[in-house]
Amino acid sequence: MQCNLLRRAFADSLPILAGYTTMGFAAGVVIAAQSGLSFAPVWSALTAFSCFSGTQQFAIAGLFRDHVALLDAALLTFAISFRYAFYGFSLIGRWRDFPLLAKLYLICCLTDENFALEVSCDIKDEHAYRKYCLVLVSLTGLYWLTGCTLGALAGERLPIPDKGIEFVMAALFIVILTDQIRALLKGGSK
Repeated sequence: MQCNLLRRAFADSLPILAGYTTMGFAAGVVIAAQSGLSFAPVWSALTAFSCFSGTQQFAIAGLFRDHVALLDAALLTFAISFRYAFYGFSLIGRWRDFPLLAKLYLICCLTDENFALEVSCDIKDEHAYRKYCLVLVSLTGLYWLTGCTLGALAGERLPIPDKGIEFVMAALFIVILTDQIRALLKGGSK
């Protein structure tokens, strides 16, 4: 059962692996090129671990560069991440009997992609569903951390142009939307 859940979470998260490592790589390059920080890979890894948000990860480079006040950075982070609260409200029923630490971890790691997979998951057994969600967010967090760190390492050592790289966020959205439309059309033709 454990191995099946890990396999399923990994298989379900393969599109996220592709997106997060690519987008994380771009965010790491931006942090290395635009933040003005020494040891950009360390900072990129720390921020990837502590703020699991692509939009925020791109914004962080400017916050570091401009020496933005902590309160201003906190308000920006709140504004960027506020939408996740609405996702969480819709999952309250499914997470009702989860232990507090599991809930907190799932809340902190809630992203658009994780939400989509958790809501569409058809696992009926509550214990198995909880493990699936925890494995899923652990995998996607690892994908994000890896992409951001490798991007910052490359951005610090290689002459990678960073102009316009922020477009990767819009490109990822387009890819995900296209895949969803294909799946709907494929399901509708049966």
